[in-house]
Amino acid sequence: MMFMDAFDAYKQYVALKNHFTSNTYDYFKYNGAVRAKRESFDRRNDKYFFQKLARRKDVFGYLVALFVYGNKDAWVGDIVRNEQNDTYYKNWQRVNQSLTYVFKNDLQRLSNDWSDITRVVDGQHPTLLTTALRNEIHIETFIMLNNVFRFTPSWNKRIQEKTIWPSYRHLCKKYAPFIEFDEEKIRQIAVDYFSVTK
Repeated sequence: MMFMDAFDAYKQYVALKNHFTSNTYDYFKYNGAVRAKRESFDRRNDKYFFQKLARRKDVFGYLVALFVYGNKDAWVGDIVRNEQNDTYYKNWQRVNQSLTYVFKNDLQRLSNDWSDITRVVDGQHPTLLTTALRNEIHIETFIMLNNVFRFTPSWNKRIQEKTIWPSYRHLCKKYAPFIEFDEEKIRQIAVDYFSVTK
């Protein structure tokens, strides 16, 4: 089995961390490229941890899972030592390998009254957002629903709270390009469940 080079693991880490934490860097636009020099990397005190990270079969998936489900500000030493991150990765794999199944199951946890669960009353979080924030549905389901119904622009104008919603919206926006699903199939499932015309 071929392992990634430690320097490559470092570049992958920097690129994905920049993608999920900054407003300007886009992993896909820049094809994961970052400014990094091997000479500088070789002088880092934490180089050993990137060697450990590089031994993973799926460095990319492991880091995406961490940045979505875990602590996106985690230091690399904590990343490779924290066993909870393995759980995040396994959950991320399981969800992304069965997105349609997860989506259907999550819909069963929601009322089928679309206008009711997405209505913003007095600037407060709508039911759909509250359900997502409580992890009662997966972030992937939330993103796929927004792909179908495009409700977040309306929420941006109506939700008055300025911390939790903007942070979750940012995470969803950054994570969305990583999720591969059959858009037509998901659209039909959502439209049928909520009995709406789309």
